[in-house]
Amino acid sequence: MASLSHLRSSLTYPIAATLVLVTVVPVALVGLLLARYNREYLTTEEKRSLTRQASSLAAEASLFLNSHLTQLESTARALEAGGPVAVSAFESLLQDMAAQPGRAFVYLQILNARGEGAYVRSQMLDERAVADLESAATAAHHQALRGERVEDLLRDTAREHPARAVIALPLESATAGTWGALTGVLDLEPLASRFSDSSAAGLLMSLIDARGDVLVSSHPESRGRNFAELPLVRDFLRRPMRLTRIYEHSDSGPGEVLGSVAPVGAFGLGVLVERPTAEAFAPVRVMQQRTLAVTAVAALVALLIGFALSRRLIVPLQNLTDISTEIAQGNLTARATVEGHNEIARLGGNFNHMATSVEALVRRLKQALRQNQELFLETIRTVATAIDAKDPYTRGHSERVSSYSMVIARYLELGQDELFQVRIAAILHDVGKLGIQDGILNKPGGLTEDEYRIMRQHPAIGAQIMAPIRMLKDIIPGIRNHHETWDGQGYPDSLREHDIPLVARIIGVADTFDAMTTTRPYQEAMELDFVLSRMRSMAGTRFDPRVVEALIKAVEAGDVTPPRPHQASATAATPEVS
Repeated sequence: MASLSHLRSSLTYPIAATLVLVTVVPVALVGLLLARYNREYLTTEEKRSLTRQASSLAAEASLFLNSHLTQLESTARALEAGGPVAVSAFESLLQDMAAQPGRAFVYLQILNARGEGAYVRSQMLDERAVADLESAATAAHHQALRGERVEDLLRDTAREHPARAVIALPLESATAGTWGALTGVLDLEPLASRFSDSSAAGLLMSLIDARGDVLVSSHPESRGRNFAELPLVRDFLRRPMRLTRIYEHSDSGPGEVLGSVAPVGAFGLGVLVERPTAEAFAPVRVMQQRTLAVTAVAALVALLIGFALSRRLIVPLQNLTDISTEIAQGNLTARATVEGHNEIARLGGNFNHMATSVEALVRRLKQALRQNQELFLETIRTVATAIDAKDPYTRGHSERVSSYSMVIARYLELGQDELFQVRIAAILHDVGKLGIQDGILNKPGGLTEDEYRIMRQHPAIGAQIMAPIRMLKDIIPGIRNHHETWDGQGYPDSLREHDIPLVARIIGVADTFDAMTTTRPYQEAMELDFVLSRMRSMAGTRFDPRVVEALIKAVEAGDVTPPRPHQASATAATPEVS
């Protein structure tokens, strides 16, 4: 009983049940492998069938062409055996040839060397076809008179008439030499009818010539196209032989096809038989669909059962995940709900104990951090006090500049880290005055040019003073460059516009604002409206317009309030080097 109770409270059972359900995957794999095997088998059988079909059609086309060639050759041999005959006998001979059943000659002629003779032609020919055939026959006749045998193809690029073959045989005798020529034009349309009969089985039949042009096709739109770029046809044209393969045939519409080509022999022709793979492999596709359907049903059942069994595992883990997310986001008081006595419950208890320890540790670290920050800020304020003691006329200047800079930074929506840098850099922006002679720093009157040049060195001196302190390296640009101007006329580096660090731009605006709103030896504190007007006028030349706009918004909102006249002591410093 104890063992059974332990099994029920353990996660082993739901995990084992889930692993059993993955048998659905092997079932799917077996089904897909069977479908793949069937596809390979069907591919082999389809290739064999297509090869036989292409060879059979090629044999029929070869028989069709050779029978007509044989008739012309036998007639030519008979004429040659009798020698030159009377022209009057030609017409009856041609009529007998054209009248033979099964013949597809649409034009026949016998002419002697002087161009005398006779011809017969099909009554179905239109004027354009007659003109084309007469021109082709005349050209073939002259070529045959030179003793050459002519076998050529007539192509109709406009696709208005079927492709035809022209054959011209020289007529020779031992005494008279080449005395004439027998010419016939063969219509290839009967082959198109034969191809159309086979297309009912889903096959696409085409008769191609040695250039890859389609002469006859069961697909009317394919006639006249060039298939030389098809992989199967390209290989066939290189080496005419029986070939079969799968390839893409986007020109004729079906896309991927299984094709076979066989040579005809006469005229260098070939018969191309194609069948879309979508039709050839339809049984495989049906099997794949059924396998997927069965697998989907099995998977759905497995998911339903697995979901019910896995809730014991997922729900506690999800609760633990949510609590850990809350802790990661800062809620260190969050704790996981612990129920039961299994592994997840023990894990939740350990997690709660760990979270309590982390909370206590973080609390101590935050307290130590606050103490360190306070110590650090007190140290910085001590330095600022030393600066003010060095230059008693600007007492409180560093704190005011820091306060103004912080408000401006908030209006610019800077992050906490950047706000901290602005605060420290603003407090220490005049730390370089510690390196300026008291006689120059506390001089009640105006500075000479040499003294002013020395005074302008205080930003660089301040950066040098802070450089050895690695923790303050990020605030050094604010100290060094707070007297740079937007137009590049500032010092010490003559930076301009966005090349000036943003912290330095903010401190520069706050520094000048404080200088203009406090009483100095050479001027009384200016009216606030006048100061804001002056700041606007210097935006885009001396100051970053965006920073000036942030200051003005802060003043209008009451977040920046300059000291009253009795709160600021008189100094001998100028706004430029305050």
